[in-house]
Amino acid sequence: MNPGTHAAGSRTGLLLLAAGLAQFICCADYFAVAVALPPMAKELGVRAIDLQWVITGYILCFCATLCVAGVLGDRYGRKRLLLVGIVIFAVVSVWVGLGQTATEVVIARIALGLGAGLLFPLATAVVGNASTPDTISRNIALLTGVATLGTALGPVLGGVLTEALNWRWIFFANVPISLVAFIMVLCFARESRDPDHGARLDPIGIILLMGGIAAFSVGIDRIPHWSVVRWFSLTLWGLALLVVFFLLQLRSRAPVIDVRLFRNRDFLGFSTVGLLSNSAWCGLVLIATLQLQKVLGFSVLDAGLYFLFLSGSIATASFTAPLLERRIGVVRLLRLALGLQTVGIGVLFLVDDVVWLSIGMLVAGFGCSWGWALPQAGAIRSLPAGKVGLASGSVLTIMILSGNTAFVLVAMLVDLFPDDPAGEARGIAFSALFMALVASAGLVGTVVLLRRLRHA
Repeated sequence: MNPGTHAAGSRTGLLLLAAGLAQFICCADYFAVAVALPPMAKELGVRAIDLQWVITGYILCFCATLCVAGVLGDRYGRKRLLLVGIVIFAVVSVWVGLGQTATEVVIARIALGLGAGLLFPLATAVVGNASTPDTISRNIALLTGVATLGTALGPVLGGVLTEALNWRWIFFANVPISLVAFIMVLCFARESRDPDHGARLDPIGIILLMGGIAAFSVGIDRIPHWSVVRWFSLTLWGLALLVVFFLLQLRSRAPVIDVRLFRNRDFLGFSTVGLLSNSAWCGLVLIATLQLQKVLGFSVLDAGLYFLFLSGSIATASFTAPLLERRIGVVRLLRLALGLQTVGIGVLFLVDDVVWLSIGMLVAGFGCSWGWALPQAGAIRSLPAGKVGLASGSVLTIMILSGNTAFVLVAMLVDLFPDDPAGEARGIAFSALFMALVASAGLVGTVVLLRRLRHA
């Protein structure tokens, strides 16, 4: 073997590890916080359901930054901005960990979304730049696998750190991982930019999208607490902003989400199914967390370990997806995914027995994993190669924002019921039924919208 080729391969492998660590902490942090909401709420003196904005605010800022990170990287350097994102994530993690009030923690989490929104897409960009045409697919798949491990292990890490130390250590633990990732990116990534790309920012589109989603989310969240006129008016304003956003995107030369892509029926179908599948997944995480700790009385450590039923099937499914897709096709596998989500989440509505709960989480995990990856792959493949970047960014933004909305909806539904153990149990069961219906709607979508691709 040529020594130069071996050295280049080793450098790329170390860069993959560095970029993977950066994405790992984003995913692990999200799901670790979800399982730690009850003890966080107890220490901060609020209900667990009131802290859902720790998740929602983070995702809103994450998506806003995600929309512009690629363009900023093209202009100012992908490696440079990846390093900036890692630093922001580490510093703000300390701020979150030191927060003394629920309001301060929510604000800090929103700021944390800025760092995550930079480092997540730019980690992919620097790996793509360092890869050859022959290795780029494999390298991106490996990078995605590392990020998926963060998703799978996040609840476990959250439970262990909260029980052994304190929920604050979920955020403090981000610092050493960020430091290692920063040093490795600094040493092994090459700077790259595309000053002639000609891409432009669309700040008005970003403001309209985030403003619309935020107004709609707050309006839905306040249904149990505000008068009909107040929450309905805010929700309506949110929808109006989203309509204006949609109309402007039709004419924009640098769209945040290129709505013109939805003229392609296959892209529309995969995006819609992905939206519903990821909504069901995010709703499941909050429902299972509340059911384990508020209904069944699990400690945060036991709840985190119990999430291994979900995490294990998610991790297993991520490695079996390519083989199964080749054998039965992407659409059939996607239908299986949404069917498994419907059944698995439906179990949480029907029973609150720990054995059946573990079976439901195990079954749903396969559907969640395939329902996340396959719609993205299908949507990208449905368009010409020249639109891959725009298609990927659009469908990813849609899926992440839909998950954020699902979190708000579940919190609102639980909050509709009395603030006592029996009331919370009924609210959690009702939310599980609602999310099972969302997954079943996704299953219907695979039949109605993707029927032309039944042999794919």
